[in-house]
Amino acid sequence: MSGGSEQTVPAGGPRGGEIAGPPGQGPARWPSVADFAVPAVLACAQLFGTWLLTSVASTPLGDRQWMGLTGCVIASCLALIWRRAAPGPVLAATVALSAVGLLIVQRTDTLAAGITDGVALYSLAVHRGGRTALAGGLAAFGVAFATALPLEQGLGDLLVNETVNVVFYLAITALGQLRRQYTERRRRIAEQLARTEHERRAAAGTERERLARDLHDVAGHHLSAVVVHSGAVARLDDPDLTARALTAAADTGRDVLKALSRLVDVMGPESEDGDLDTMLPALCEGLARVGVPVSLAIEGAPAGPRRPLPLGRAKPLRPELRTAAYRIVQESLTNAMRYASGAPVAVEVARVPGAVEITVANEAPPEADPVPSLGTGRGIAGMRERAESVGGTLTAGPSETGGWTVRAVLPTSPAGPRRGPGWPEVLDGSVVLLCAALPPILAFTPPEPILRDWSLGGAVLVVAALLLRAVPLWWRRRAPWTSLGALLAIDVVWACTTSVYSPALVGLLAVGAMAEMVAVYSVAGHSRPGRFTWPAPFVAVLPWTLAWTILISTDSDSAGGNAIVPFGLLTGGMFGALVLLPFWAWGRAVTGRGQRWEAAALRTMAARAGEAALAERHRVALGLRGTVLDHTARLVRTAEAGLAGTPDDAKAALAEITGQARAALLDMRALLDALEEP
Repeated sequence: MSGGSEQTVPAGGPRGGEIAGPPGQGPARWPSVADFAVPAVLACAQLFGTWLLTSVASTPLGDRQWMGLTGCVIASCLALIWRRAAPGPVLAATVALSAVGLLIVQRTDTLAAGITDGVALYSLAVHRGGRTALAGGLAAFGVAFATALPLEQGLGDLLVNETVNVVFYLAITALGQLRRQYTERRRRIAEQLARTEHERRAAAGTERERLARDLHDVAGHHLSAVVVHSGAVARLDDPDLTARALTAAADTGRDVLKALSRLVDVMGPESEDGDLDTMLPALCEGLARVGVPVSLAIEGAPAGPRRPLPLGRAKPLRPELRTAAYRIVQESLTNAMRYASGAPVAVEVARVPGAVEITVANEAPPEADPVPSLGTGRGIAGMRERAESVGGTLTAGPSETGGWTVRAVLPTSPAGPRRGPGWPEVLDGSVVLLCAALPPILAFTPPEPILRDWSLGGAVLVVAALLLRAVPLWWRRRAPWTSLGALLAIDVVWACTTSVYSPALVGLLAVGAMAEMVAVYSVAGHSRPGRFTWPAPFVAVLPWTLAWTILISTDSDSAGGNAIVPFGLLTGGMFGALVLLPFWAWGRAVTGRGQRWEAAALRTMAARAGEAALAERHRVALGLRGTVLDHTARLVRTAEAGLAGTPDDAKAALAEITGQARAALLDMRALLDALEEP
């Protein structure tokens, strides 16, 4: 599960009330309103909960016990005010005060311990490293064990309480460390987002420089040559030279139109929503409309020996990988269009186990149609950087047939720096341990075992079954629906079969109800984006409903049997849904929200630089469409008409194309001036 609301220092410097702290430990903080609010709520909850627990007991607390307990609770809660600034000393103080309070009341059925020291341990784990957090957890458990040991009422009480304590302190430590890692990850993403605007401006500036340079080199040089050549020939009044000048002007105009179209062509959708099977076809269709022969083949990971799985039905790719794959294909097609215009291009995307393989191969360009170089030489290096940023590799080079091939392999799972088990596994292990150990302990451990007078063989079978039902929770993050389904299947079989032998066995499902709560939380928080999770709490009530119906049916007389079953199903289902719905809402709000925020931030960072370059291309395309391209197209039509007409028509056409070339140059200079604006 996810941690609470503890926060470390956000990006962008200290907040109000923060002061410089020791190196490597972040800034210290003056206490805020929230630092006072949490201890006040905890103090009221501890005292009221203790009064509630002891008011129903046969021996309520005495006046001296109440005075001592109240003093310890208030002192430990006051210490929590500084839990963020000095978590180590605060943990030591709360652990000591909790032990003193427990010794004063001399009872374990109160809230004298385990509340404030748990909050202090969580703060220590959030604000300090793993070793410090583990040391604090061990120290807190050791003091709690030593204090409570003389107060335990027999072996059963000892096993139950200490099992809960072990899981409690271990889970608190893991939750704090996970929160620390989560906050640190959010801080890094926030810093990257803060730099995105600068990177966007840099990308836009780079694209502006490239477009301006290429406009000047391609269009400026060719149109200037048309103006000079046509003006000189017009003064000579030679029909043969006039025809040759018109032919050269028409050819040059066509080359300019081609080059400018390639220069500002915007390939693919402006939005990167969807997966590759929806994004790449639009990209390739856009190139096909401008005359580039592109073929696209998309294959998914094999679902079986003979049935391929379409990419769209495979597990969605993580946002940064999807963006990297799209940009690599886009840049490869751009290079093919620049350097091998007219040559067929084949794009292949294959989803293999653990990776996405991309191949973009073009054939050799026709020798009769050379294409001027419009690139900056950074295309391959940029693609390789994109592949390496997601843990992949990219190779590019000439093919045996004289063309060019780009191959990229991008892993579908991010390569983490962690080796071996980490804090998520520690938390999952704690959850599995608690859900697996608590029912057997309560079932067979004296002084009040749920299952009495069972043989050794029967006890072993029951314990093995209870341990087995918690095993699916180990996969609650990677496959939450599968984990919930396996747990429900075990519990349904348990409820239906054990009712024949002993209703007490059915009652153990209520003891192990925590497993369903964890599984429902995991479905809400760790399911794939876009999948429905709301049915989880309503499906998870099935074992409880069956167990409750069986229990009340066996305890009722046969005369009311017909009405008991519907009543049991209705009440069991309603009660189970009311209990499980908060866990579903918790997982949806806490874990799911954080994952959605991170995914959106990664998509934003991956796309903004590309969007900035795309915007500059749009800007240049709009500037060229009604000005330079229009004048150049008229120049070509005028030259072709002059060649088809009389010598006088040719002479008039030569003068007109000179004017069109000058007008195109003036418009291009105006566009270049606009590109220089910040």
